Amino acid sequence: MFQLKKYHGERVQSLTYDDGEKPFSVGIITPGEYEFGAIKKEITTVTSGKINVWVEGEEQWQAYSAFGEFTIPEHKNFKFKVSETSSYICFYE
Repeated sequence: MFQLKKYHGERVQSLTYDDGEKPFSVGIITPGEYEFGAIKKEITTVTSGKINVWVEGEEQWQAYSAFGEFTIPEHKNFKFKVSETSSYICFYE
């Protein structure tokens, strides 16, 4: 049910909960630029700090601060760029 995931040399970490119905994760990102790939649709809310997001197919980066929400479509690559340690909650559909 719970799984701790570490990415990019442990600079990004998320604790995922999956009960088979509505999986989600909460995470912390330290300053840097990171690339990921979405398998499922991801609906993310920034809970602290600021996360700049680029999604495959988009021309520009978008900035989100606390309580800002963005969606990553399934099967898309995306990048995060952060200048201060930030946190988020992400729901998977």
